[in-house]
Amino acid sequence: MVRSRRRHSTKVRRYSERPIKDEQDLLEFIEALDEDEGVRADGDLKNHSNGGFIFVGIYRGSYCVNICDKVWSHKLRKHVAGGKDEWYYFDTGKEAWRFVLKEARRPLRAWLY
Repeated sequence: MVRSRRRHSTKVRRYSERPIKDEQDLLEFIEALDEDEGVRADGDLKNHSNGGFIFVGIYRGSYCVNICDKVWSHKLRKHVAGGKDEWYYFDTGKEAWRFVLKEARRPLRAWLY
């Protein structure tokens, strides 16, 4: 009797990212975030590797900003989130936006995912 096994794809599904053009777009995207969406920006953080990453999302009704190291993955051939996580919570999108602008690299490099 021949047996067959269904093969499951080991390919990782990638999420799509949309570039954010300017500070006004960044504010609009942050204020319109759903819980399954987020914003990623390149940081200019002195205490984090390569300037770090800044992530913005919604958690339990608050705007959550996570900053972490930005490390190079030789395997993936791109920068990925590393350690030294710090978490900040804000009541409004505008407060989170102000924090991100203060810590973000210039010119702004940010994406909606």
